[in-house]
Amino acid sequence: MTTDTRTTTPYLIHLVLALMLSALPAMGQTSKGEAVIDSLKTALAHQTDEEKTQTLSELFRQYYLTLQVDSAFNALDQLIQLHQKRGDVDGEGAARWNIIALLNNAGKHQQLLEQAEEQMEWYKQHKMWDRFYQCWQRTCSANHDMGRIQTALVEAENMLDYATKHDNNFGRAMAYKQMGITYYDINQFSESAKALEQSVILLREEADMTGMRSGVYEVLCQSYDRLQRYEEAYKLTFEWEEYLHSLEKKHTISIISPTLVSCYVARTKAHMRLGRFDEAHKTLEQAIKYQEMGKSTLTLFYIHEMNGLLALEEGFVGQSIAYTDSALALGIYVDESIYELRGKALFKAGRGLESAETYRRLYERKDSIFNRDMRTQLDELNTIFKVDELQRKQQRTIMYSVIIIGSLVLIALLLFLAYRWREEKVLKQKNNELMEANARAEESLKIRSEFIKTISHEIHTPLNVLSGFAQIITSPDMSLTKEETSNIHQLISDNTKRIVGLVSKMLELSEASSQAVINRSDTISPHAIAEQCINHSAITTYSPAVKFTLLEELTTNELNVKTNLQAATRALGQLLDNAKKFTKEGEITLRITNDAHTLHFIVEDTGIGIPTNESERIFEEFTQLDKYTEGTGIGLSVARNLVRRLGGDIMLDTAYTQGARFDMTLPID
Repeated sequence: MTTDTRTTTPYLIHLVLALMLSALPAMGQTSKGEAVIDSLKTALAHQTDEEKTQTLSELFRQYYLTLQVDSAFNALDQLIQLHQKRGDVDGEGAARWNIIALLNNAGKHQQLLEQAEEQMEWYKQHKMWDRFYQCWQRTCSANHDMGRIQTALVEAENMLDYATKHDNNFGRAMAYKQMGITYYDINQFSESAKALEQSVILLREEADMTGMRSGVYEVLCQSYDRLQRYEEAYKLTFEWEEYLHSLEKKHTISIISPTLVSCYVARTKAHMRLGRFDEAHKTLEQAIKYQEMGKSTLTLFYIHEMNGLLALEEGFVGQSIAYTDSALALGIYVDESIYELRGKALFKAGRGLESAETYRRLYERKDSIFNRDMRTQLDELNTIFKVDELQRKQQRTIMYSVIIIGSLVLIALLLFLAYRWREEKVLKQKNNELMEANARAEESLKIRSEFIKTISHEIHTPLNVLSGFAQIITSPDMSLTKEETSNIHQLISDNTKRIVGLVSKMLELSEASSQAVINRSDTISPHAIAEQCINHSAITTYSPAVKFTLLEELTTNELNVKTNLQAATRALGQLLDNAKKFTKEGEITLRITNDAHTLHFIVEDTGIGIPTNESERIFEEFTQLDKYTEGTGIGLSVARNLVRRLGGDIMLDTAYTQGARFDMTLPID
């Protein structure tokens, strides 16, 4: 498409595009596809007219899926001639509609406008009114997609008048649908909602089974979202879903599933806006299920985007950034919303420079789009008022036209200035926020630098010890007693362990900010993970004043989890070490439970506890609530980072007041 907003594409076109995109991996098998096409072309030479009809239909489908537009047109022309020869009016009508659909999906808007007039006249002559109005609506959409907003609205109003005059509800519904889409794109959300509501009512009365109603539901949900009418958007998705399932009588679930994905994504957003995050996650799981049924790059993009938005709203900034990365990696462009989401997530993650660069590019793109649309609409006004032609006819009409155009240009300039002023105000606010973020980043960098400086200094001492003793041991004139040799060996061993510990801390510092995906290739029982951590931490014997208990409350003894053993045990080990550090006497308990999809490792202690207002800050790097406790302050940050990269999370249970309780989750699947 040539527009920059997803709402300008009617929803069933989205469906077809989704199917085409999902077929793209198969398109790489060129030889196989060409072999099928060659076989169909060869078969045509020896077939009857009836057989040719079926073959040409399949040949068109193959060309359509592989985006061979000219060849697809040739197949349709032959198909139309066959239908005319056989007197099959319905078949010819379907083939003529495929011409419009092909041009629309190929983004050939000008050619569509040229073809639409001929096809509309044919449909009118044969009284195929549904196709007639569908074709008319596509002309409005083509003007819209070319940036001719005024022309699109005028055409939609003409269609409404014509349909009303001829008492055709389907035509009126198509007109209201186009008005709703156009109003949405010029940010007239209230008007958009009113028009789309009228379209739904009319299509519902007509018991529409063409699939057109689905596109109306999508844009209406988006309008309700912009108007903050979240409960109405939520309720509308159920009517949308019921309608889509009714279409299964005519289409397979793989055809319907991409639209079901968008329906569930819209419902997920409504849940999120209403603060119902648990329901939002469940609904998004349904969207993912349908995405698997009819795999499509476009629907996968929407799911990644919704996951990113949901993660950001819940405060999981790292996950949000990862989801935007996944969406952008698909290599398709829908609109600017994914870049806005990424900019917000980067800013909240403290990555100020990257966030500023994202917003800068976004604003440059918006300025470019604004200027382009402004030029297109001025050209459109020149066409509408026929300025050049009027100059040759009558001077007075020229003056009126110049005044009108001048007024519109002045209004456009005023709107442009107001827009720029607003954008500059927003940018100034963002700059202030970025300055604060940069200040925090500089403070973090300062702490890191001090940490590294301290570590480097600490490494010098054991290295000097090792170097000195190496010289002593290798000296040919040096004679050492057995006791002296034993002491030297002990000192070398102690200082080697000290260096290894310091290097491990350096690696932890690097690990705390890593976003790399961790390969989950180990299938292991929860008990084995816990046992390895318990043995490594020596928590059962480190203090007689502390009682350690392992409780396994799993639903089955044969439960296994697919994860990365090293990363999982390292994260759980950090939690056990943390419990040891802050529990001088009392109890430490490791409880293992599970539900249908999640494995829980719950570590609770009777130590000094953590204030509720510090429940998130403790996961930040270099955070130490007790200055007199040994440690670098990055253990919990490393643990959470590792678990999130495994698809789980670590949360502090603030309801627990007898000490501290951490819940580490891992996905079972």
